[in-house]
Amino acid sequence: MRIFWTHQCGRIACFLLAFSAVAPGLWLKGQVPLVSDGIAEVELEDTIEGSWQVAAAERAQAAGLASLAESIYRRLLLREATVNIAQATSLKLGLAKALIGQGRYVAARAQLESVPEDLWDARHGLYLAVALYGEGGPRIDADGFRRALARVKPEELPSGDLPWFSFLEGLDAALQGNPEEARAAFNRAAELAESDELRWHFESLALRQEMRSGPADELMVPELRSRLRSLEGEAAAFPFVREYAVLLHRLGRSAEAVDAIDRELDNNSAGYGGRQRGQLRLLKGLILGAESDAGRAALKELIRSGESRDLMGIALQLLARVPDGDDDLFEFLKVMISQTERHPLLGQMYYLRSQLALRFPDDPEMVALAERDARTLLEQFPGLSSVTNVYRLLAFAALNREPPQYRTAADFLIQLRDQAEAPADLVGLNQLIGDCYFLNGDFANAVDFYTVARNRQLVADANPELFMRLVTAQVRSGALEAAMQLIDEADFSGNISQRNRWRAEWNVAQAMQTAGSVEPALRRIRLLLDESGSGFVDTLLDIRLRWLEAYLSLEAGSIEGLQERLSGLLARLETLPQGELSESAFRLLLTEIRLLRGNALIRSGAASVGIAELKALREQFTETAAAERSYLIEAAFHGEVADYESAQETLIELSERYPESRLAVQALYEAALYCERRGVDYYPDAIVLHNDLAEQYPQDPLYYYARLKQGNLLRAMNDFAGAQTVYENLINQYPAHERRYLAELSRADCLLALAGDEPGESVDAITQLERLLDLPNLPLNFQAEASYKWAFALGRTGRTARAKEVLSLSVAHLMPEPGRAEQLGASGRYWLARSMLRLGTILEEESATEEARRLYRDIIAFNLPGRNIAISRVDTLNEK
Repeated sequence: MRIFWTHQCGRIACFLLAFSAVAPGLWLKGQVPLVSDGIAEVELEDTIEGSWQVAAAERAQAAGLASLAESIYRRLLLREATVNIAQATSLKLGLAKALIGQGRYVAARAQLESVPEDLWDARHGLYLAVALYGEGGPRIDADGFRRALARVKPEELPSGDLPWFSFLEGLDAALQGNPEEARAAFNRAAELAESDELRWHFESLALRQEMRSGPADELMVPELRSRLRSLEGEAAAFPFVREYAVLLHRLGRSAEAVDAIDRELDNNSAGYGGRQRGQLRLLKGLILGAESDAGRAALKELIRSGESRDLMGIALQLLARVPDGDDDLFEFLKVMISQTERHPLLGQMYYLRSQLALRFPDDPEMVALAERDARTLLEQFPGLSSVTNVYRLLAFAALNREPPQYRTAADFLIQLRDQAEAPADLVGLNQLIGDCYFLNGDFANAVDFYTVARNRQLVADANPELFMRLVTAQVRSGALEAAMQLIDEADFSGNISQRNRWRAEWNVAQAMQTAGSVEPALRRIRLLLDESGSGFVDTLLDIRLRWLEAYLSLEAGSIEGLQERLSGLLARLETLPQGELSESAFRLLLTEIRLLRGNALIRSGAASVGIAELKALREQFTETAAAERSYLIEAAFHGEVADYESAQETLIELSERYPESRLAVQALYEAALYCERRGVDYYPDAIVLHNDLAEQYPQDPLYYYARLKQGNLLRAMNDFAGAQTVYENLINQYPAHERRYLAELSRADCLLALAGDEPGESVDAITQLERLLDLPNLPLNFQAEASYKWAFALGRTGRTARAKEVLSLSVAHLMPEPGRAEQLGASGRYWLARSMLRLGTILEEESATEEARRLYRDIIAFNLPGRNIAISRVDTLNEK
């Protein structure tokens, strides 16, 4: 009996080697990599996360945290591969504004001058005018300032920049010697500010302008000094103290100006009120500069002891806008918030600290602090002008959790949406809520919110990014027909640019290819390219679409003219003007087109030329994803022509050359499969390769399957004790693995094989198989196999009645009605047939010939494996 089961286990092991233990999603051919092609994606996650980061930078800027805004913009600009020229321009404008907010006008101007002239807009002119004014000091380039300002059309500015325009009008009036007009414009800028923080900022700018403008006459110093002495100790001295200090500062005698202010502040007999003392402290801070320790100390003292909320607010804004001053401000806010006496600016302090805490998204304590401060704002300061931003702040904090709490973020935004009334706000908030669901992988809900947002927006205000989000969410949710209908409707109505239509079609074609609809995807892309006579499409997208057409052509087997098209694409790419594409984009396109050309040559019969192309690609562009995947394509070719040794060697070279690559583990796994295909003599070598994978990549998902394959190979070599040890280690190491049942069943096979002719030794296998079938959600194929083996083990111990019961239940479960057998895969049909044949044998032994005949006829009717055996048995029964 041992010989029989050993033979059966060897045959079953080979069957499992081919089917059961192969990790889901892997292909032996290797041309379908685990890592998706960089060129074959238009990922939306980066776009969404980028838009959230930009919103965070804008909130920081509005709160006065210009250095925090600067760091966000710089981080986004570093992502060169995912930023096109238009996006880069928008980020540079944001960065320039953040630099202006810190008084770093030269750096701001450098960012603005790096923007291509054809992309200059109203914001560019506005920020350039501010930078020129701030950079020039007393000797401003008035002509350059006015040229930049003349380019600004206020109706083209976002509402948040309108105060800046009014402020620049005031500066222009001051340059022309119209102080009253200038003062009116400065007041208008403060009135247009959308929050207290911004109003205080413009008031501080007006004070600075007052200090910079006006005469600087040395002869006025003795006159003002004499006037001060005559009014010493009187409140009437205040305006002369202020004018005297400003004059000294203009003359470059700042230390004397500060001494004069300190004398007045120390004079307890002076009749100054609290506001006047606050103005002197603010003037002292402005003269010293918030960048200096002494200047910050003066401003902090004003905030600690001041009586005027507006003056303290201006001081807080000056501190917030100090370059590289975030750490110092954070510690100051920490002290002020902890005081028992409630400060008039406590709400603003909580808001600033919550923003500063989010500088450290990887620090759970900081993220938690940001959330606590934001919740405090909602509970204790509901009337704060910036309170609506608190919901966004809480949502952003939830997104920065590890792992991100997308649904929590969506809930905060829904609360904010419920308070909104303006149509534009409702559109934006529904889009943000959709973003949260999109990032969470809940594409169906994302579609719902994006649809609401799109239905609410006016045609004139249509947001192309919202269209892209909706199409992509539809594609990801499997609603391909809805996505194609949306694209076609937008194209027919003219509500979509050609560029955005191409981007949308790209995603649709990718989804169709993934779903196996290669030829329909190819037809749609070719139709799109045939219609490309009008409208602007940037070079990168155009070449990507043409690459995709070539890629789909190869997948569909339509290779006529393919080499010529690929060579034409390469020639076009290599003759592009320098700078039209970023270096990373150029390198990506070049390597992917060459990879595709090598693959096409192999598929068209010119294998040696194609492999030479792949090898040249590896040598010239070693550190690219295309170079890595070229090994998979070459190995696939060797495998298709049954040169398994070369396929194995190619994949091992990939794993050794790129040990840190995500493809290295796949390469080792497939190398072991090819080694196994070389024959039984190479099974030990295949075991070694699987062991190498397990030792080098113990955290990779393929670890489980590599160990499982080791056990299966040992079984195929009749080393059942060694295989049993492998399976038991896997079961203990991964008790909750989704495919634990494979190891459990394989261990039972080993127990049965080792039991041999001793029925008593099969008890453990019977117990394990019975327990295994009690597990929930077992695949039908697996249930069929486990049921047969359980019945087999029962039969070996003489429990034929129980074996009959198990087989009857299994057959009844797997074939309750016509059509159920067709739901089984090849392995399930095989084991179902064996169960039916074994049950038929038992029924014949019990003389239940009619029931046995019905079973055999079902095997014949459903064309199950063993059909000829069933026909023979029916014939035999009919002869009796």
